[in-house]
Amino acid sequence: MINQSIEEMENEMVETLKTLITIPAVHPNSGGEGEMKKADYLNKVIEKFGFDSVERHDVEGRPNLVAKINGKNDKNVWVITHMDVVPAGDMKLWETNPFEPVVKDGKIYGRGAEDNGQELVASLYAAKAVIDEKIKPENNIYLAFVSDEETGSGHGISHLLSKKLFKKNDYIIVPDGGNESGTLIEVAEKTVLWLKIKTKGKQCHASMPEKGINAFRAATLFGYKLGELYPKFNIKDPLFSPAISTFEPTKKESNVPNVNTIPGTDVFYLDCRILPNYKTEDVIEFIENLAKDVEKETGAKIEIEAVNREESTRTSPDAPVVRKLKKAVENVYHVKAYPGGIGGGTCAALFRKQGFDAVVWGKIDDTCHMPNEYCRIENMVNDAKVYGKIFSE
Repeated sequence: MINQSIEEMENEMVETLKTLITIPAVHPNSGGEGEMKKADYLNKVIEKFGFDSVERHDVEGRPNLVAKINGKNDKNVWVITHMDVVPAGDMKLWETNPFEPVVKDGKIYGRGAEDNGQELVASLYAAKAVIDEKIKPENNIYLAFVSDEETGSGHGISHLLSKKLFKKNDYIIVPDGGNESGTLIEVAEKTVLWLKIKTKGKQCHASMPEKGINAFRAATLFGYKLGELYPKFNIKDPLFSPAISTFEPTKKESNVPNVNTIPGTDVFYLDCRILPNYKTEDVIEFIENLAKDVEKETGAKIEIEAVNREESTRTSPDAPVVRKLKKAVENVYHVKAYPGGIGGGTCAALFRKQGFDAVVWGKIDDTCHMPNEYCRIENMVNDAKVYGKIFSE
């Protein structure tokens, strides 16, 4: 019955997502107006739908909404989506206006369509179906629509956590990731470690290298030696994809502006995604020892600075929220869902660090942050059925 109710609301879901796309909610630091207009619109929708309560938890001009349907007991199910979106980026790469939604070939195009509008609307209309069908759920249903996910969550999820709204036995779902088949229930993340590496030598004319120390050459040698991290930290964990720790040089800063000068300083960055099997301190110590070898060989000095460090967190693959979501996904999509880990970071980590079991899920094509971002209408409707299954039991 609830699935039929959701299917009958498909056109309304499409129109709601289209309206949300027309309300840009870009971070003020990126030239946007923030999420207030979108929150005000959602607030009116929630009140019209007949939730038992809706609360605002605004902080410093950044809004957060929490809507509730009362259940039979005091256990809570949370679905937490975010209202903010990233900027459109290079407008030349868009085939349509990013903030004027277009429906074509079963897809809705626009900035924020998939990230995170698809799951926001899906959870909202799953809850509406529960209300319309006059279902008294076993558990309290909470929908949180938060700000600031794209820029650190300080005004969003972190603020809600500080308000002590969550309990340790809550089911917490953050539908802000997933895969094309809807089979991945993300329960774990690798430790993220970003290192800024500066090699310091002695600048001189390129025709007289003996008078200087080439910082770029030292950086190149060091970058090559960092490949030794792979055989050193080589444990495989099949929970993750890829199943290994990764250590990749990425960003390179400019050094000298002209060809005929040997640079005295050079800067590059190393992106490490470390399995929870290892201590971050051990990885850093190994890198520092490699740096000492390069210093001896080249005469350069090497400075290493951690510019980002987010320790690995995980939800047990056997946690109740994993089992509950797995059952609902398999019921709707007729696929075998599985718990897995990723190398990227999600805001579910904020819950895990405070001891809450949280999972990330969604059936998405992963067009997030891309030009011509879209969501599949069928994914939005069927994901709503997944939430409906969870809500109505």
